[in-house]
Amino acid sequence: MKFGIFDQNDRSGRPLAQQYEERMQLAELYDKLGFHCYHMSEHHATPLSTTPSQSVLSAALIQRTRHLRICPLVYLLPVHHPMRLAEEICMLDHMSDGRFEFGIGKGASPHELAALGVDAADAQARYAESFGIIKRFFATDVLDFDGKYWKFDDVPVEMKPLERPHPAVWYA
Repeated sequence: MKFGIFDQNDRSGRPLAQQYEERMQLAELYDKLGFHCYHMSEHHATPLSTTPSQSVLSAALIQRTRHLRICPLVYLLPVHHPMRLAEEICMLDHMSDGRFEFGIGKGASPHELAALGVDAADAQARYAESFGIIKRFFATDVLDFDGKYWKFDDVPVEMKPLERPHPAVWYA
């Protein structure tokens, strides 16, 4: 049996620098105690999370741990540029020496999507299109895609994830 942590990292009233450092220390402890994975949420314009950039937090956690798997749970695909996110996933996978996993979702809060300029009515379609692009990015050397929200013409794919065909994917 494997045990993991899911961290919402909601606003606590403490200074943010202190809160972030305490999270890093907790992750180091989880690593030493043999926990399998550290999951963190993505929220925007709400006190539910003080870590809206999961890639930034993941990079810091990777540097402070040695065995703990790091897994954003979830990247809200409707608000992320799919090619840029795929590149970040590749970076984090290599930086972690293959300890990176990622979750994907469409988002549950119309308020949070609207705060980032995304109509909740488009969230499912944006999610599906973005995930298709990310999978294509991992599988090809040249990205071509012509969709409703994104278009890529003959874009070179200059990096691949360390884990093949890609890091483990969690679905929300």
